[in-house]
Amino acid sequence: MDVFKVSREVCYSLYHFIRLFQSITGFSPKNYIQQRRLTEAVHELRNTDKKIVDIAYDFQFGSPEAFSRAFRKQFNVNPTDIRNGHALTSLPLVSPITPEYIYQSDKVRNVLPEMVELSEKILVGISFFISDDTEITDLSKEWGRFINEVPTIKNKIVPERFFQVQYWSENQELGGLFFFTGIEVTQINDVNPLFVIKTIPKGKYLRFIHKGLANKVGYTYKYIYNQFLPDTDYKLTKPFNFEYYGEKCLGPYNEQSESEIYIPVE
Repeated sequence: MDVFKVSREVCYSLYHFIRLFQSITGFSPKNYIQQRRLTEAVHELRNTDKKIVDIAYDFQFGSPEAFSRAFRKQFNVNPTDIRNGHALTSLPLVSPITPEYIYQSDKVRNVLPEMVELSEKILVGISFFISDDTEITDLSKEWGRFINEVPTIKNKIVPERFFQVQYWSENQELGGLFFFTGIEVTQINDVNPLFVIKTIPKGKYLRFIHKGLANKVGYTYKYIYNQFLPDTDYKLTKPFNFEYYGEKCLGPYNEQSESEIYIPVE
């Protein structure tokens, strides 16, 4: 794919096209094309028996060595790791750009995240696991079950503070993510066996704002992990992130709703 030819087809100079493309999508054309090729290569490695050398040439890399170098730089693992079962959840895979993606990611891209220092938080709630092969679009059922049990939780902070935590194991063979829906409490006392207790450690976090429907939050996470963080010197310090639903959260189906996403970094 020749970027110059694409720019001519849409009647822009090459310079103006590259600037527009990056401002709208968050990627340069070159980076987007390469990351899409590498993402499709991941699926080939996982779902076919093709030789790695053939996959390298199929996706326009000049040699298997060049393919492996680009692969490690993008995903921090080797192609053989994917073939041997490395979990895909933690990889910054780049999906095709759609109008919906552009609309949603533009909301977070135009607001810089804030670095905040948080104190320790004690949460009581319900934990569950979702595997890689499950399409996560809506956790309203899980939230509904939890909300029904909230009145039985003691020592809740008032007004109530609701959290959703996503965390992953270092055991890549699990192939999925753990989720937790919970509420902040002042102390742990006489907890119903239905619930589990989670502690969010004190430390530094980047706070992002997700605006819009709750089931579109995946686009915001893709921007954070696939575009924002790789272009910075921030390093992830913990294998989790969490969302906080404060007073600006107007419900999962309200376009004007806002929730906060916290990423532990240094």
